[in-house]
Amino acid sequence: MAETMHFSLVTPERSVFEIEVKEVTIPAYEGEMQALPMHTPYFAKLGIGILSFTDITGDNKKLAVTGGFVEVLPDKVTMLCRTAELPEEIDAERAMAALKRAKERLEHPDENTDIERARAALMRAMARLKLIGKEVS
Repeated sequence: MAETMHFSLVTPERSVFEIEVKEVTIPAYEGEMQALPMHTPYFAKLGIGILSFTDITGDNKKLAVTGGFVEVLPDKVTMLCRTAELPEEIDAERAMAALKRAKERLEHPDENTDIERARAALMRAMARLKLIGKEVS
């Protein structure tokens, strides 16, 4: 039985990872999922959250991802994400400002407020801050 699988993570701007992994934990739209080698095939819509995977050396890596799709096959996982950010790519001050703006829009909406967009912005900011270990209140 295979102990690893190929993991490919791509955004419109770049190929983020092409790597052999032991497992991938996926923030699917309807909840977190885990893919292991020889997994039953499935296709899912991605949500907003933290993606993690363990490479063949045993190192665990995490990224903040936003939307897209994932295809899981027995020997590979392919993710097409709208955005994918490594911890070192996240600006904490900018993420805190985005969190504050989203909260204000949701707490004090006006006739021009797009509630779904504000919720998505809140979720993105929270995922970014969680990834870099910042307290979110």
